Parts: sequence; structure tokens; C-alpha cells
Amino acid sequence: MPEKGCVVDCVFCPQRLLEKTYTGTRILTLDAFKTLIDRVPTDVRITFAGFTEPWMNRYATDMVEYAWEEGHPVSVFTTGIGVSIQDLERLVTIPYHGNPNGGFVLHLPDSEMLARHPITPGYITTLTWLRDNHHKIKNFSTMTMGGQVHESVRHLFDWAPSFDMWSRSGNLMREALLKPRLVNLKDRWNAVYHEDQNRTCGCVEHLYHNVLLPNGDVSLCCMDYGLDHILGNLYTQTYEQIIPVAQSCHDLCNYCENGVNPVK
Repeated sequence: MPEKGCVVDCVFCPQRLLEKTYTGTRILTLDAFKTLIDRVPTDVRITFAGFTEPWMNRYATDMVEYAWEEGHPVSVFTTGIGVSIQDLERLVTIPYHGNPNGGFVLHLPDSEMLARHPITPGYITTLTWLRDNHHKIKNFSTMTMGGQVHESVRHLFDWAPSFDMWSRSGNLMREALLKPRLVNLKDRWNAVYHEDQNRTCGCVEHLYHNVLLPNGDVSLCCMDYGLDHILGNLYTQTYEQIIPVAQSCHDLCNYCENGVNPVK
């Protein structure tokens, strides 16, 4: 959780809201990660994504290896920023867990710079390695925000699909107050509000996408950029005490495209 937020600072990511809300330890050390992950059952998949680019943490590759070696399924969502060739040569050996919402997903820069990747010679070297070796990575895929991949790397990955953007469970509306550029892009992201009944998580895994923060707090969901739904803290509580009850309803779900009526 860097002081100035994620270096990529995607326009559709509520980074200003996160920076304004989060307090506590900013960087998760490798030892702290091991302590916290050891409290999580090994049948729980560990996804390296969350609220910022994972490889802004210098120990991210060590963390992926540790989680896998301890028996967890793992998946990765990364822009590739901060990932070195040495990292990739280690990461390629891990069999990434596939769908739903898994695999090794590379978020590429787009021609509109909706995602503000620092496109440096070193970054292009990283993407060139991935172009040449991505077939070695289990469940590898790509995506982009804009209609086309940025021209500087389009020759490497011209086949990345683009997806519709959503309101991050209403948090982009709050972000627009802090990031004026969003006001001009309000017709580019979708929003929903379920007002007929309180909703629960309808993601295909039938689980909430809990996010572990550097201070040990666990947020309900990867859409909770305002950190309004902190479930507990893994330093002081067990995983079983923190994990939400199945079919429980949360205000965040009322603003989410994946919000569904709880099963009675």
C-alpha cells in the first residue's frame, strides 16, 4: 500500500479513495506475509491482485512462491510493472489456478492511457519476454481497458480483449469527487443499484473476494476501496472468526453487478 497509491493509477480504479481511507503499515514484509498466510487454510486460493499492483512490493515473487509451496492454489493479476525477467523465470514454474476469476492475467496499457502504465524500456523488455514465453505459463491471459493495446507494445500483444468497466460497487462515484477526470468519463462505466432487497455476493465461486491489507485487516471484497467492510484482523483473529457467513448481505453488494438475492 504505497504512500502515493498504485503507480499505474488506472482511471477506473478508486486509488484516491483508498489513499484517503487506509491507515497503518504501508508495506507488507515477507515475514509478515508468512505469518498471516499461515493462518489461512490451504484450500483457500491466494490471488495476488487486490487494490494495487502486487509487484510494487519487492517481495511479491517470494510471496507467490511461499503461498504455492505451502499448498495454496495461487493466481495472479498484474500489469507487469515491477516484474523483472528474473521474477518471470521463477514465476513461470508455478501452475496457476484457472477460472473462475483466476489464472495469470496480464493487464496491458491501452491507447487511451486509461491505465497509466509507466512504459519504460525495461517494461517493454518484460513484455517481450512474456510474448516469447507466455505459452509456458499455465492459464495465461491478457486484458486491456481501452479499445486497443498501447501502440508502444501493440506489436507484442495485439490480441488483448477489452472489457466493460463497472462502478466498483459504487466507489467510482465517490472517487469522482477526488479524481475530476472521471467526471468526463462517466458514460464509460456502468453502475447498478439493487433497491428492492439487500443483496449478497453472487460471484461464481460463491465466495467473497476478501483482501488482506498490510496492517493485517481483511476487507470483505476487492471492490471495497473505501474500506467500509473490514471483517477483522488476521494478526489478532483466526481465519474462521473473520470469514463472512455464507449468504450474508452487505451494503456493498447492493451497488455491485454481482449482487444477488440470498438463497432462502
